[in-house]
Parts: sequence; structure tokens; C-alpha cells
Amino acid sequence: MSASVSKTENGFSVRGYEEIKYDFAFVEGVFNTANTQLADCYQKWGRVLTVLDENMKSLYGDQISKYFDHHGLPVTFHAMPVGEKAKTMESLLGICDAMTKFGTIRKEPVLVVGGGLVTDVAGFACASYRRNTNFIRVPTTLIGLIDASVSIKVAVNYGNYKNRLGAYHAPIWTFLDFTFLKTLPIAQVRNGFAEIIKITSCADLKSFDLLDKHCEQLIETRFGRLEGSDPELVKVSDTICYDAIHEMLRLETPNLHEIMLDRVIAYGHT
Repeated sequence: MSASVSKTENGFSVRGYEEIKYDFAFVEGVFNTANTQLADCYQKWGRVLTVLDENMKSLYGDQISKYFDHHGLPVTFHAMPVGEKAKTMESLLGICDAMTKFGTIRKEPVLVVGGGLVTDVAGFACASYRRNTNFIRVPTTLIGLIDASVSIKVAVNYGNYKNRLGAYHAPIWTFLDFTFLKTLPIAQVRNGFAEIIKITSCADLKSFDLLDKHCEQLIETRFGRLEGSDPELVKVSDTICYDAIHEMLRLETPNLHEIMLDRVIAYGHT
């Protein structure tokens, strides 16, 4: 269907359509200097503003700096506080201030690195800044990789309510790198594991059975990303995660703006 404007008895009726297109790439070691996919996205701009939380800055800040230095791209960091209490308008405005100080121009993508909380807040900041600022998403937690990175929902908490203020704003790219799991606390791995159980129990019996068979090993080895993990377990992990993400995308894509609230993937939420 095409966009249109038509006359009515008392005025006009407008009908418009917007294509939503965003891409995913699996990258083993996204900040390995040999991998150029992320750097290629920024060559046009000649610089990078990276939003992440303080933990990620401590763990990966040096690696990110070395990566972009290697590719001739100056990087500026904005590190936000850690935890659910930081999912606020204050954090969002801090990111907006960082974009202003950086001089972010139209269409220039902000690089957002972190778990679902960071990508939610920074994504909403990008949706708000100049009404529509691009961003590139690098999720770093298991839930972020297989759940939060899939949808286009971004939000902050407000007035004691979770995700009360938000938008639907898609990144232009999402880079999926499971090597981040090696530094993930085991409790966070379990949280993500539970999310994959939900996804597979809704739509993917093959992966559900693989989870059942390898559950303890997958959790203990951070889905095969710890040093010395069995290569066969890595293959199982990649199969489960790839299929879980594909199922989430298949179920979410027809309803990206949540016009229909009765969603298969909301199993257990209602």
C-alpha cells in the first residue's frame, strides 16, 4: 500500500507507511581488530561516541579504544551508572548531554554497548534526540543477546513504573558477539537461560531438548565461551542461540509496534 492523502467531508485523511529495516550480524570478537564490520560503519563519520555502563567501561574500555585506534577512529565514551535504579530520565538526559557535547549530527550513529538496561535507555535517548538519531547496538548479556536485542522497544522507568516512558526505535545494526558471556556473572547467565527456556517452549522443540540435555554445561561454561570449553558444546550453544534469536524475530516482526497485545512470546507475562 502506498501513502496517500484524500479529501473528506470536513477536511483531509492522511495515510502513511514507514519501512522498518534493521540488520543483525554474528561476530566472534566484535572488538578484535581483525574484524572490520563495526569499524566500517564509522569510517564515513571518522569518529565514534560510545555509550555503555561503568562496569563495561572498566571491563572493555581499553579493548574498545584499541580497536577504534587501530582503525583510525577517535572514540569518546559516555559511561552511565549500573543497575535498574539507573534506568531513569536523568540517565537519558545525561546521554543527550553527551551527544550535544560530542556534536552528534543527523544520521550519525551512536554506539551502544551493554545489557538490555543500557540499550533501552540509550535507545530511547537516540529516539528522542532530534526526534530520530541512529544507533548501533552491541548487546553484552545473554538476555540482551537473545531477547532485548531483538525488539525495537526502548524505554526508561518513571514514577515507580517499569518502562513507563519509551518509544519504538530500531538500531541500524545489531552485532551479536557471544564472547562477552565469558565475563558475565553466572546469575545473569541463569536469567538468560530462563528466557531461552521460555522462547523454546513456545516455538522450538529442538532447541528445548538441547537445553534439557546440556543445561548444566551451558551455564557453567558461559555457553561455551570460557577457555577450554568443548568445541562440540560451542556448536550446541551457537545452534540454540541462533535458533532462539530467529524464533524471537519471527514472532516479533509482524508486530514490532505491539499493536496486538496477545503475543505468543508473552507467555507467562499474562
